[in-house]
Amino acid sequence: MEPGGEERRVGAARSTAYIPRQMAAVVLPTTAVIMGDSLIYIVLPASIADFGLDDSFGVSAAVWIGLALSINRLIRLVGNSIAAESFRRFGFKAPFVTAVLVGGLTTLVYAFSRGAALLLLARALWGLSYSHLRLGAYLAAFEIGDSRSRGRLLGFFTAGQRAGSFIAVTAGAALADAAGRGIAFTVLAGFGVIGVLVALTAPNLSTRRAAVLPAGAGANLPARTGLRERAWSVLVSPLPESARAVRKRLLAINYLRFGAAFAANGLVIATISPFLADLYGERATVFGASIGIVTLAGFLVGIRWFGDLVLAVPMGHLSDVWGRRRIVLAGSAFTLAAMLIVGLATQAEVIVAALPLLLITGSLLAVALDASAGDAVPDEARAGSMARYATWLDMGSALGPIAGLLIADAFGFQAGFRVASVLLVTGIIGYALATRNAARASGAPGTI
Repeated sequence: MEPGGEERRVGAARSTAYIPRQMAAVVLPTTAVIMGDSLIYIVLPASIADFGLDDSFGVSAAVWIGLALSINRLIRLVGNSIAAESFRRFGFKAPFVTAVLVGGLTTLVYAFSRGAALLLLARALWGLSYSHLRLGAYLAAFEIGDSRSRGRLLGFFTAGQRAGSFIAVTAGAALADAAGRGIAFTVLAGFGVIGVLVALTAPNLSTRRAAVLPAGAGANLPARTGLRERAWSVLVSPLPESARAVRKRLLAINYLRFGAAFAANGLVIATISPFLADLYGERATVFGASIGIVTLAGFLVGIRWFGDLVLAVPMGHLSDVWGRRRIVLAGSAFTLAAMLIVGLATQAEVIVAALPLLLITGSLLAVALDASAGDAVPDEARAGSMARYATWLDMGSALGPIAGLLIADAFGFQAGFRVASVLLVTGIIGYALATRNAARASGAPGTI
């Protein structure tokens, strides 16, 4: 019998379930430990003194807060590759359970830390933990599922994250307001303990076996000393020279994910409040109703979370049925149309009406791109390739707010949306060209 054949048959049978128990055991721990990260964004800016942050070492308290809220994303730029190596070297379960445990402990640190040093350390550890949790979910979806279910499983991961965030910013925020940040974060850390117990039931997937190239493939590996090959390794992960078409496809997918993250994850979220204030002032009158700017911005961002929570699984399933390429191109077109409306419209109500479409389509496009990135690469290279893909995502999310605010300061808020539109246009063209031949050759609609 072929090694691993029985496991693959069992995995295929499990993938016929709408959400297999094995995938739930990977996603639910992330739901539990992401709560602390979500709540810190609300509690920290409003409780600076309670966290012991003040002007120190010539740095203002505002800078410390900004660093504390962003260092986790910066760490992920290298943490994604560390996570890939961890799964290669130690298998799936040990690094995954450790990441859940560390994630829960960082929430406990938020409950009692005072001063910048411990808080920054906890935030950095959370970034490293999340790199493992996200890559673990990617690998689990492709190991447990097949082309008929992977989009659905990745959508479940997206929905699971948003469920944890939603609980944190509603019930968690109310608890922090009523009982203080110590009790609130301690309670959320308790959910982290439950997450660890669930993580212990996760399957020990064959990441080490999948990370080893098949016999005879070593001869095709690129020379590590070549500048061109090093560049490809950085952009899409090390792949054989013979996999030139796969490299180009992965680069196109990664670049489009960067553009989508820059627009929907970064620029829109960071600029929505000041953009609306620039349009309306302190209060907005939208379709005849008067509403505060912060309330309106929160409502619009909440629509995005609603899209993740409720629509991610169905949209992922749609990509399984209709094909990744169709869903990616359709989602990209809708996202681009909404981006252009926001960037070019002259009426404030038209802009406000387009923002929810931009947030939802940009978010749901990510599910199909996640599945497309994993489908495009051979099993033996998936861990490293998905780590690079995650890094492109994180770079887009990190650069979007910075670029959006700088462009807005120089040229106005709508100029940032026009720049993001250029990124999307080039990303869509590159993706369409790079996946054209693969789409023709594929007989299975869910694989491209």
